[in-house]
Amino acid sequence: MSTIKAIVLDLDGTLLGSDKSISPRNVQAVKRCFDSGIQIIIATARPPRAADQFVKQFPFVDYMIYYNGALVICKSKQNERHIPIPLEINQQINTFIELNIPQSVISYEVNDSWYTSKPILDSQCTQFGIRPNDLKPQVVDQHYIDSLSPTKILVLGCNTWKDLSEQFGDHVNVIATDRGALIQIMHKSASKEKAVEWVLSEIGVNSENVMVFGDDFNDLGLFHLSGFPVAMGNAIIELKKCAVYITDSNDNDGVANAIGKFVI
Repeated sequence: MSTIKAIVLDLDGTLLGSDKSISPRNVQAVKRCFDSGIQIIIATARPPRAADQFVKQFPFVDYMIYYNGALVICKSKQNERHIPIPLEINQQINTFIELNIPQSVISYEVNDSWYTSKPILDSQCTQFGIRPNDLKPQVVDQHYIDSLSPTKILVLGCNTWKDLSEQFGDHVNVIATDRGALIQIMHKSASKEKAVEWVLSEIGVNSENVMVFGDDFNDLGLFHLSGFPVAMGNAIIELKKCAVYITDSNDNDGVANAIGKFVI
C-alpha cells in the first residue's frame, strides 16, 4: 500500500451517520490524520450552506468540494473553481422535463442560492435533504428560472432519468442518488473526481497516495481515480466491487475503523 498523503471524505452516508451527525470516533480519527500531516479534503453533493455546518468540526480543512465537484473553494487562497450549467442548456432541460415529466419537482442551486418554481411539500423535504429547521428553496417564476446558469439542478420524482442522460449527456452529468429517488444534474466537466484532480495538482499529491471514502454513485469516479478507495458497509454494490476495502457502515464508525486499520 502506498503512503497515504490525502484523504477524501464524502459526507452523507459516509462521514455522517443516518442522524446526520459525525460521531466522536470519526472526528478524532480525522483529526489524528491531519495532525500526522495528511491533507483532508471534503467532497460532497451538498451546497456550502448545508455542508459547512458539519465541517466546523474540522477547521483545518482547506479545500471543500461542493455540488459533486461543480464548486471548489480553497479557504487559505480565498479562490474558487466554479462550473455552472450554461443558460441555454438549463432552458432546454426545463422544457424537456415540463413536456415529458411534468409531475417532477425541480430545484436549482446557483452558487449557494436555491430556487424552485413550485413550493417544496413537507413530505418531500427529506429527499431534498431539508431538515425541520432548514430553509426551503425560494419560489420564483419560470421566467426567472429560465434566466439562470445553475450550479446544479435537482429533480425529484423522475422515473426516466436515463432519458435525461441520453438527451443531454453531451452537456451535463446526470446522476441518480438516494436509490434513484433524486436526480442530480451538473455541467459535463463537473465531477468529484475532476475536482479532486484539480485539488491534488494544487497541493502536489499523486492520486495513488489518496484514500477515498464513499457510498453512492457520485463517488464512483473517485474510486477509479484514487489509490485506496474504501466503500462504506452501506455503499452501493458498484462501489464495493471496485473498493480496495469495505469498511463498516456510516452508523458504525466505518471511517474511523478503516483509518485505524490502514493509516494511524
